[in-house]
Amino acid sequence: MSKSPPATLLLADHCTAERELAQAILEQAGYRVVIADDGQQAVELFAALRPQLVIVDLNTPHLSGVEACRQIKGSTPEFIPVLLVSSKNRTQDRIDGLRSGADDYLGKPYDSDELLARVEVLLRIQKSFQRASRPVRSRRSLAQGGNIEGPHMAVTPETFRGRVEELFARAHRESDPLACLRVAIDPSEVDEQTRDNQLQTLRTVIRSSVRGADRFNPDGEQGYVMVLPDTHFPGALTVAERIIRQLHRHLRANGEALFTVSIGVSFYPNRDTKNVDDLLGLVDAALDRARAEGGGRICLYQHQGYLYAPD
Repeated sequence: MSKSPPATLLLADHCTAERELAQAILEQAGYRVVIADDGQQAVELFAALRPQLVIVDLNTPHLSGVEACRQIKGSTPEFIPVLLVSSKNRTQDRIDGLRSGADDYLGKPYDSDELLARVEVLLRIQKSFQRASRPVRSRRSLAQGGNIEGPHMAVTPETFRGRVEELFARAHRESDPLACLRVAIDPSEVDEQTRDNQLQTLRTVIRSSVRGADRFNPDGEQGYVMVLPDTHFPGALTVAERIIRQLHRHLRANGEALFTVSIGVSFYPNRDTKNVDDLLGLVDAALDRARAEGGGRICLYQHQGYLYAPD
């Protein structure tokens, strides 16, 4: 069996010493590293080389890391992970970086183990997206014994709970991240038909926002519960924000009455998440917090509740 070629990473960092350190760490781990001196060059090299992952400093000259991220993300329909790095490492700094569309945020100075771990996770997520985009011959081939459960097919709560337990057990066994989201329509005085229409619209938006490996299922009459394998804190925030923004765009484009949703997010591994009950209990608490703040918000529970209001 032929060995896969090393992943190509694009690294844009205006600090020569830190850039050389990161390059040495990544090349020693077997990656091919292409260097950019600033954000503008990073965008140009991305267009020419199509690397598997981009690492860009927040404060690169000529074009900021935030703007470089936006241009790179907007230039391709493929999922290309972007890791934003900066010496600014407060919680709000990280959230602002993720709001730009970055898939992860890493504080500097570089720690070799953390840098490699984040790169490995982002590349694994990218491979999951690639596998999800490949056509399959039939739905029956997705599962054994003729069970055609898939990411876009509703199943009983018991069956879905079993699937969550399987994903949690695998995450625990393989030391992989796992995220759980509850997406709920914010309370409003509407009739039953309107609420059914809202749920159908929300389902359409969620369906367009998930990978083939992800799972979601109806969550009572309020919304949906989602489980995202191989997804850590910033990746889950990206998905949650995408759902809210795509919902708003969908409603405006189709002339539908506006409504809002709140999203709670919980994670594994987490010191407070030891089993599936913890994962589901914390996602409930996160959703309640998001709604208590007025709705239309995302609450991510990771050691404490991070509340975030998308633009």
